[in-house]
Amino acid sequence: MGGLLSWLFGSNRSVAKTSQFEDKPVSKQRHPHIVWRDGSFPMDAVGERNYQDTLAGLCRGHSRYGHSARFEAEIAREPQNPHDENAVVVSIKGQKVAYLPREQAARVSAGMQHAGLSVARCAAEIVGGWRTNQHDEGSFGVRLAIPTRGAIDFGNGMVQPQDEGDISHRSEKRRSSSRPAAADGGPFAGHRIAIMGAPTDGPEAHQLAQAGATVTAGVGKTTTILVVIGEEPFDFGIRRSRSYQKAEELIACGSPIRIMPWSAVRRMIQSPE
Repeated sequence: MGGLLSWLFGSNRSVAKTSQFEDKPVSKQRHPHIVWRDGSFPMDAVGERNYQDTLAGLCRGHSRYGHSARFEAEIAREPQNPHDENAVVVSIKGQKVAYLPREQAARVSAGMQHAGLSVARCAAEIVGGWRTNQHDEGSFGVRLAIPTRGAIDFGNGMVQPQDEGDISHRSEKRRSSSRPAAADGGPFAGHRIAIMGAPTDGPEAHQLAQAGATVTAGVGKTTTILVVIGEEPFDFGIRRSRSYQKAEELIACGSPIRIMPWSAVRRMIQSPE
């Protein structure tokens, strides 16, 4: 009888173990997992508005008070992406759900290359997705357990520059880059503009400076416009960013700062009348 019970219960334990890992194929287990503080998701993904149906499916639909559901995500470099060679795509359970913000993608992609990785895993949280009785609903967003600054531990050691020469090269590169000087006149003369999603010495910054704007390092009390490299309505990741929330706080306090998409700003530059 003992042998029969052991045989029966042993079979049940085997079934439970299989179901426990059915959503984690063996092939994914080989990818290193980013080490970060449990329950902390400092990086907001972007582009979730293109994958709302997928995110809703992962969370089993909208709910009255929204979701805060945790998953394991996979991030993968997309060097052939036509819009950004440093693009890093985010997938959950094999389904694409978002991308890393452009400025973070360059940093994370470089770290992955340095570590010899094309794919890595990390903890993720899907948030949002609320729906009221009046069928008013909020979109889903994705947050990731990836630090937004400093070294990244991909599970095989902290990613650091290869040698002191590499550190010197990075420092020299930072020193050599500078924000463009504002032109004497133009449609944005007198404005102090912060750019979200593009560098302060990139082509967008130069166009703004040529239009008379002073390009700032970030959002502050004297900032008059926050330019977002993205289209309205801005997705959850953009709205959760530090720069965007700082601008909203200033607006709530009566500051004249405006939040504008790059497309609207570009139209003003091209047609100042």
